[in-house]
Amino acid sequence: MTAINPTRLKIQCAKLSENYSNPAKFIPGLHDLLGFYAARIRQTSLSRKPLTLQTYQVPAPVIRALVFELEEYLEDNPSLGLKLIDALWKEEWVEFRQLAIIFLGDLPPFDPEQILDRIKFWLKSCNAEDIRRRIMTQGLSHLGEEKPKIVFNFLEDLISSGSKMDHQAALFGLLVFGENPDFDNLPVIYKLLAEILQNEEAGLMKEITALVRVLQQRSEQETAFFLERQLAAAAKPRIFRVTRQVMGQFNTKNQAVLRKALDNYN
Repeated sequence: MTAINPTRLKIQCAKLSENYSNPAKFIPGLHDLLGFYAARIRQTSLSRKPLTLQTYQVPAPVIRALVFELEEYLEDNPSLGLKLIDALWKEEWVEFRQLAIIFLGDLPPFDPEQILDRIKFWLKSCNAEDIRRRIMTQGLSHLGEEKPKIVFNFLEDLISSGSKMDHQAALFGLLVFGENPDFDNLPVIYKLLAEILQNEEAGLMKEITALVRVLQQRSEQETAFFLERQLAAAAKPRIFRVTRQVMGQFNTKNQAVLRKALDNYN
């Protein structure tokens, strides 16, 4: 792996960014750049199909420098950005897919449907948890900030599908809103989480627990009330296990309320 010289890296990224409007030149140039800084090349399975993606395993500063160099281009000409993003996703390399996701998330939401169309396609074409999490967090970042209602409608569609993979994707998306201190419409998160708990009673414990922990930190009283109601309506044990895992985060009074609800559940 070549040692990183910040000045040289900036020049390399600036030169590559000149091909922003020409994916046919940008893609091979990016291969050259990543190959220059590659730790080693290996195979990793990241698809539902028997497709194996390769990875250059470049240091994070290389990706950050390239993203920084292209931010202005994405802001000024997002329609060309979509063409570049599509070209990046077609490459069977981890870093190319990651950059496609980051760039999609950085695009101004000038056409939400075009952004969502790519999100939907990517989710269907990949079942690797790490990539799917990136799609739902980084890929929707700008759209979620400026037009959250559109994103919540999309999350609701995912939940309505009844698919466990779609429910997991929705939970990744909900977590982003829950972790954002500037987002204060917590009731919509509770509403969609309740739909997941009602429709899917197997698995996703890790994702549900992570979201509940974040909600408890944002609003303990609302979260305690939410869990109490969910326990009262529960027919299967998943919400019982979630409550047991997060109960220690609550104050003494709310722990007593939740413990009583657990006793009633039993």
